[in-house]
Order: sequence, then structure tokens, then C-alpha cells
Amino acid sequence: MAVPSESFEVQSESPVDFASLRRNGMNLESLISVQEMFPYFDMFNGPTYVTLVKDFWARAEVYDLEAALAEEDDIVIRNPTLRGKTREEMGLKSFKQTEIRSTVMGIPITITKEVIAKACRVSTNGRFIWNANRTHPFLESYKGVVLKGNSSTKLVDIEGKHRMLLKFMTECFFQKGGGSDQPSNDHKLVLYFLASFNKINLPRYIMHHLCWAIKEGIRCKRKQIPCGRLLSKIFTQGKILEILKNNNLASDQIFRTKTGKMINGKTLQNMKIIKKFSPNEKDLKESTAPTKLMTDFPPIYQERNSEALAKLVAEYAKDSSIRMDTDVPTTEAPLPVRRKRTASDAGSEASGALSKKSRKDTSDTSASDFKRKRSREAPIVTSQEQLEAARKRRAKEMRDFKKKYETSDFVMTPEDAREAQKQIERMLAERKKEQAAIEAARNEKLQSIGIDASDDYFLEKLAEVRQLAGSVEKQVVVEAAEILELIPEASAAAPESTSVAEVSEAPVQVTQTSNLPLIIPSLVSPSNDSDLDDVPISQRMRKLSKPSPQPKQTTPQLPLQAKQSSAAVECTEDPEDPPVSDLP
Repeated sequence: MAVPSESFEVQSESPVDFASLRRNGMNLESLISVQEMFPYFDMFNGPTYVTLVKDFWARAEVYDLEAALAEEDDIVIRNPTLRGKTREEMGLKSFKQTEIRSTVMGIPITITKEVIAKACRVSTNGRFIWNANRTHPFLESYKGVVLKGNSSTKLVDIEGKHRMLLKFMTECFFQKGGGSDQPSNDHKLVLYFLASFNKINLPRYIMHHLCWAIKEGIRCKRKQIPCGRLLSKIFTQGKILEILKNNNLASDQIFRTKTGKMINGKTLQNMKIIKKFSPNEKDLKESTAPTKLMTDFPPIYQERNSEALAKLVAEYAKDSSIRMDTDVPTTEAPLPVRRKRTASDAGSEASGALSKKSRKDTSDTSASDFKRKRSREAPIVTSQEQLEAARKRRAKEMRDFKKKYETSDFVMTPEDAREAQKQIERMLAERKKEQAAIEAARNEKLQSIGIDASDDYFLEKLAEVRQLAGSVEKQVVVEAAEILELIPEASAAAPESTSVAEVSEAPVQVTQTSNLPLIIPSLVSPSNDSDLDDVPISQRMRKLSKPSPQPKQTTPQLPLQAKQSSAAVECTEDPEDPPVSDLP
């Protein structure tokens, strides 16, 4: 489809006079300084080259992850042996990031996020959230900050500074192409970030907006070209204008310069934020002077040979009927606009490749020639069907891939996924090596004690020993718990009348309460000690803690034993009176 270049509408960003806004009661410099956007707004007061922007837009295409995968599918269909190979093995360049590819006056150029950041003179860090749904938590914050907690508040009723920030978004960031004035959920989040002093990733937002507008233009749904001033500065800093000037194609009549509408104190009056505008002689004036060239601006074209560039520009001037000896273009040829390929286009191209024959010529052809013709045409249709099937399969894989890896702040490419898989494989290999080293050290220890690692008998015995050790450890823990439970029972068995022996100046003597037995070590019994091995420790402690009744003595006591027993009775009856020793 051929569309004249006049069908496009170049939208140039509006310059902002912050000093005029401040003099008229609207100070937004603190909000903009947090975003570090003053160099970006200074860029707007300059010329927009309409012809160059239209020429760029008519041939622009987005080379993103989906386009890179479609390129791989096309090569695999032509050569199935390359399936599963990397892009380098297919003869393609590795995909690193999304690019906008086009030509300007015959010069092929490429625009990336870094190029936009350098032209805007802002950093590439900050918040970036897109495709936000209604339940996003930041939308509640937007409701509280911008709408003051009332979701039914109209945009004309919000605070004046928030209305101006929304004006900046629609005139400087995301130029509209008609439709509703209500911001989308994504634009609401951007407005919330600006109003709450949260830095945004402006180059990434602009790159996303340009890619969206290009895809909409390919689908013939959008004729507006956003960011005209930004694209013009990229052409200037990329030395496209210098190349055209060296080839006698640089003039205002060819470029058709324009400027954006100024945003100043008069805008506040038009928006009914203030009643009267107070002009000043220091107000910003529109300028068409080109900006100075940067020394560290990234290149936007790969061709470095001046003769080759001159040849490309000359061929473009010849095809577009622009006279290079004068500054006045004669006629402007319609610019071909790229659009989506359909199955009918592929069929028409395949049929157009073969010359059509008349009925007489067709009747003269033999049946064998007709069969050979059918056999030659069949692979073309089959390849197209395979391509469409591969594209559908790739689209489904892309949706699943984005759900799994893509977030608002990070997009993983298939190259990143392959690198991550390689890293996982390397980690698994290192873990296997560590396990092998541990097993080798264990085998050395076993061999040092005379056990062969391959001897199953000894390995089984070692396993049994470990099991027994574990069971013994568990039994000891259980019995220790039972012993701890018996300690309060022994203390509770003592009557409240018993008192602990007090420590006095007299000689310390150990007394015994009436209820607790006096444990006296006895002589070794002639019984075998192995009889008590099977008795748990807790049962032994129970036997010791229980008071056993003293048996009645039937044998007559000796005189010495009678004196000791009577002295013991006196001590127990009156423990406060110490016994008097009969020894000198």
C-alpha cells in the first residue's frame, strides 16, 4: 500500500517555560528536578524537520524479540538442519535489545533506548510499569495522591500542579492521536510517580511509546507521528544532517521545519487555573536554531564510507525526484509504508514470479510439464503454511515466555534464558564434582581402617552400627526426660516440716530425714552385674527414690552398737543441740 507523506501528522513536543509558570503561581521545578528532566525540556525549544521525520516513519519497523524469533523461524523453514542452533550458528547477529530500524534519505539508521537516553540527556534508571491491570496496588496510591481518595473526581477538579503534570505527559511524553482524554492505567501510574517524587525511566517509556505507534501505523490505524522534535535531534546528533548538507540536500525548504506550541503562564489561563496571565519580557521565545553536536553521541548508522553514503543519498534523490543542484524539490513521490504481510501477498508474489501464459500456450504444454510445474509450486505453498504455523506456535511460546520471565522492570530474552540454562548446568556439574570428592575421601578413610569400599558386608555392618547408635541415642533422650520428671516427685514427697540443715559455727554434720532412706554403700554382692544391664536407668532411680521400710532387728545388739543407735536418736530428735564429744 502506497500512502503519500502528507497523510502523516508530525507531532512536535511543546517547549515549557518554567520561569513563566513560576511567575504566574505554578512552581513545578522541584518535581522536575527529582526526575532530572530539565535537559529534556530544554531540548524541545528547537526545530522539527518534518520531511526527515516522515521519511523515517514511512519505512520504520520494530525489531523486537518477536521479530527476532520470526527471523529464526524463516531460516529454520528454509534449512531444517539449523533447528535448535544459536543465532550465531544460523548466521544472524545476537539479539540484545529492541531496535527501531528505518532509513532517512536513503541512509539506514537504528534507534535504541541508549540513543534516546543520550538525546534526552537523562539516565536509564527509574520505575517502568506497563500493562497494569485494575487491581495494581499503585492505582490505589494514585487514587489517594491525585484524586484525594475519591475515585469519582474529574480531571478538571484535581489539583493544579497535577493537571499541569498531566499536560506535560500528553504534550511532551506521550502525544495522543485522538480518542478519549481519560488517561490509561499505565499513564495514571506515570502521573502518580511524577506527583509523588518517584523517578521514572523516561527513555524506556519513550521507546515503548514509539514502538507502539509504529506498530499501530503499520496496521493503518494511526497517522500521527509522536516525538517529532526528539527524532529531529537524533538525526542532528547522528550527523544525518551533516551528510545531507555535504550532498546539497540540506535546506529549510526540503526539511520543512516547525516548532511546538509553548507551555507558559498563558497555558494556565487557558486551563482556567489562573484568572489572568502576567507576561514578562523574560518569557521564553521559540527558537529554530539547531543544537550543538555532542562528541559522545552513539552512532545510529553503520556505514562509515563517505562515498557509499553519498551514493545512497544520490539514489534516494533520484528516486524521489529531488534536484540536488537546487534547494527546491520538484515533486514528492508517495512513500511506501510497511504493513503486515498476509497469505494473499505471499501467494501473489509466488504467482507473480512465474509469467502468465495464454490459453494457447497452456494447451501446448504437455502433461509432464504441467506435473513438473505443480511439483515446483507445491513447496512454496507448503513453506508458507509452515511459516504461518511456526508464527502461531512462536506467538504462543512468546506469551508463555513473557508470563514466566517478563516483569515490569525486566524482560528476559531467549539468549538470557540459554545463558541461565548453561549456568545451571555448570552449577550441577560442580555439585557432582563435590559429591565425587566427598565419596573419594570416604573411601580413603574406609581403606585406612582396613575396610574395602566395595565390600558389601562391611558396609552393611556399618549401616547397622549407625542404626544402633541412633536408637541408643533416642533411648537415652527418653530416659533422661523421665528422670527429669521424677525430680519434682521426690521433692514433693518430703514433708513440709523437714528443714534443711543449717550451717553454723559448730562442726557440720549430715542429718537424715525420717521419710527418706539413708543410702549406704554396701559391699559388692556375689550376684553377677550383668543381671542389671537390661534394667533401664529410670527404673533404678525409681527404686532408689522410694523409701523402703526398715526391717525389725531380731539379733541382740552389742553394747557399742547400742550406744551409737541411742546417740543417733538423740541427734534426730533435737538437731539444734549439738552432741557433746566425750573425747578429751
